This record gives sequence, structure tokens and C-alpha cells, in this order.
Amino acid sequence: MNNQKGFTLLEVLVAIGIVSVGLLAVASMQTTALQGNTSARDVTIAVQLAEEMLDRIRVNGGVTPVNYNGIDTNNNCATPVGLTDPVLGDCTQWRARLLDTTGLGLPGARGVVSVTADSPIAKTAAISVTITWGLLGTRTVTLSTVMETWAT
Repeated sequence: MNNQKGFTLLEVLVAIGIVSVGLLAVASMQTTALQGNTSARDVTIAVQLAEEMLDRIRVNGGVTPVNYNGIDTNNNCATPVGLTDPVLGDCTQWRARLLDTTGLGLPGARGVVSVTADSPIAKTAAISVTITWGLLGTRTVTLSTVMETWAT
């Protein structure tokens, strides 16, 4: 018995059990990391698309950004008063970008624009762009800004 070499079967089974628990923990951590990365990517895309619409309003809205009020991509860019160029073009292009299936859009995305004239002070407009997306759980990003409208 003094010449024992190697491991017993029980020691090998305990070692395999410990390694298995460690590998399961690593696999679980990897899944959580992938879900977090996907969520962060979607939020980044939503913020970029909301900023894009804000920029379109700044450039094309000019002194009448209130024309963009009520844009809703769920109703094919129609508003109660109807859209005209360049508002209709901006809305249509923005809707296409929101629903882009090449990986640059969001699943089940909806964009809504709200513009309040003379708010918070005269000759300004409070603009709010909200993007909602998600097929199973709903996520929302809202960007708000104030734009001057006095330059006529």
C-alpha cells in the first residue's frame, strides 16, 4: 500500500463534478452577456433613429416644425391634417429606417413625434420623438429638445 500512484475513482468523479458546475456557470454568464449586448444594441439604434428624426425636423422644419406634430409611423405617416413635402418624405423615410430588416432597424418599431409650438417660451417649439419597439417585451426611448422658430 505504500506504493500508491494516481487518483481514485471517487476523486475523479468529484473533480468532474466541480468542473461541470464551473462550465455551467460560464455558459449561463455567456447567455446573459449576449442578451445584454442585444439590448444595448437595440437602445443605441433607437437613440440614433430618434436623433435622425430630430435632425430632419431641425433641417426641414424651418420656422414651422409644428408641421411634424402627430407623425405616427403605425398609420403609414398619415396625420389628421395630412402630410405634405418635406414632412411626408421625412416620415416615410424614417418609417422605412425604423422597420429596416437588414439589422439596422428594430423589431415591431413605432415612431411618434410630438411638437408643441411656443413652448416653453414664445418663438420656440418643444419637440419630443418617441420610439417604441419589441415583439415580446416593449421598450421605449424618448428624446426631447427645444428648437427656436423666430427666424422668418
